[in-house]
Amino acid sequence: MIMRKISFNANINETAEICTSIVDLNKRQPIAEDDYFKVTFKKLTERTEKLIGKINAGGINSTLKEKDELRDIDVRAIFYEVEAKCNRRPSPEQKSALRINETLDRYGIQITSDSYTIESAQIRAMLSDLKAPELADDLKIIPDLPALIVNLEQSQKVFDNANAKLLEQKQERQTSKSASVLAFECKNIVNAELIGYIGAMEQANPDKYKVFSDMLETLINDANAKVRDRISAQKRKKENEAEA
Repeated sequence: MIMRKISFNANINETAEICTSIVDLNKRQPIAEDDYFKVTFKKLTERTEKLIGKINAGGINSTLKEKDELRDIDVRAIFYEVEAKCNRRPSPEQKSALRINETLDRYGIQITSDSYTIESAQIRAMLSDLKAPELADDLKIIPDLPALIVNLEQSQKVFDNANAKLLEQKQERQTSKSASVLAFECKNIVNAELIGYIGAMEQANPDKYKVFSDMLETLINDANAKVRDRISAQKRKKENEAEA
């Protein structure tokens, strides 16, 4: 019986999932003393890792957005804390808050709506101004403010690190293969190189290859079933939308 191949209709994520399962199968059920098998799996493992890396890179933008939202919270906390102290009865604490507020007013809470680059520049400048020697005593008078400033310094640093990683991955994507190309290569390694070989070796040496072959066939059949289910669900959705 000829083993089925990974479905041509398997999308990028489905291909990554089945190829990862096949790579893991080799770890659980390794076949020793087979150079062709070893070379083929090394190639599949490398391509699969690159494919997963490419897929994961797509989530970096959403991660950066999360880091930006965190620093926005810290920016607002500083403005709200100082504003609250400014609106109290006259006191040494209020006088200090009013002086600090003059610095904050040069930037405004609206910096949280600026582009990532402009907001980063504004935050760095604002933090630098807040650390000016002439404001040192004023900062000490407002109990929670120094901690809030530290929070913003930390969240800005986290954002900078995430942004640097994003830029690095963008550069890598410009010089590396696309996810669709990598998915095609992964499927081709399994379909054109691995399946036929395992099938032939199972016939020649069932004691050594049959268990692996049976498990590989199960993985591929299960994966193809998921692909068919997805396509069927998409078809039903289109039909329902057309009837609506």
